[in-house]
Amino acid sequence: MPFDRIGGQEKAVAILRNALRNGRLAHAYLFIGPEGVGKCLTATTLFKAMNCQSPPGPGDCCEKCPSCIKVNSSNHADFIVLEPEGETIKIDQIREMQKRLRFRPLEGGRRACILNAADCLNDAASNALLKTLEEPPQETHLFLITSRPHRLLPTILSRCQWVKFRPLSPGQIAQILQRDHSLVGEKAHFYASLAAGSVGQAVALSDRVDFEKRLDWLRFFSSLFQKSAEEIFETCERLAKEEEEIGDLLDLWKIWVRDLVVFKVRGTGATERLINHDLLSDLERDAAKVSFDRLEGIFASISGVQKSLAFNVNKQLALETLMLGIKKESSMGHR
Repeated sequence: MPFDRIGGQEKAVAILRNALRNGRLAHAYLFIGPEGVGKCLTATTLFKAMNCQSPPGPGDCCEKCPSCIKVNSSNHADFIVLEPEGETIKIDQIREMQKRLRFRPLEGGRRACILNAADCLNDAASNALLKTLEEPPQETHLFLITSRPHRLLPTILSRCQWVKFRPLSPGQIAQILQRDHSLVGEKAHFYASLAAGSVGQAVALSDRVDFEKRLDWLRFFSSLFQKSAEEIFETCERLAKEEEEIGDLLDLWKIWVRDLVVFKVRGTGATERLINHDLLSDLERDAAKVSFDRLEGIFASISGVQKSLAFNVNKQLALETLMLGIKKESSMGHR
């Protein structure tokens, strides 16, 4: 993937490409920014550009030469990626990396080591890594990737050149989802709006939260005042067995309440600020039925259940209490 396909990180990319063109790449970089905004992708693209045999322009990569193809297939001898094993990057992983770095690059070009989630280095691994940072092998570049730099040793931080990556806008994320992940139109907009600036989170949400099922749950919410207690109990009994679905459901309902507040404040002029803007007529209908105070109460109730579910509570009872409470609040708006 050439640099021009890395969305929303123009400043970081410009810094790195200029360093590559001018022969001034640092031996160690610390890429800092939220998860899922292109830090690993940028490090990988930079390595491809270092070794590309048919670059389309200065400081870029072609994706077609043998070197680029090997990187894309995870088969390049001089491209090393370390990931946490369990919750930490362990000293044995660093020692194995250091063994490989004792020799010159096998492919004859430059070599790169990516430490993904570098803040997961345990103490022993951190101290072992310092030796490599203090005495970097020739033609080798280290990329420490982190969203939590405060968890790294100060001595590691001081030996790296920092490059900051920023959260992406919903529009930028939507473009990437449409281009690279076959999500189009309202689907791309919906997942991008929920992703907190992270393409990775948007993709994970699209895998987990079914776009069409969202409609079912939102319409269930809107019609709670019409539901019988028996229907509510049956739904809660089923949901209590699906822990992940409970979390997604409550998140969707909070987003819906948030959209209702936005709509009540701004009316039809709020389209760009709405997450569920494909359901404008539904929002208009629901917003007319309930006051700000009741929306605030419903939002607080949903948040309270989310917090309680983190502990060992009766999930079914918590959901029943929530839904019956929302039914009562909603019914008041229909008198």
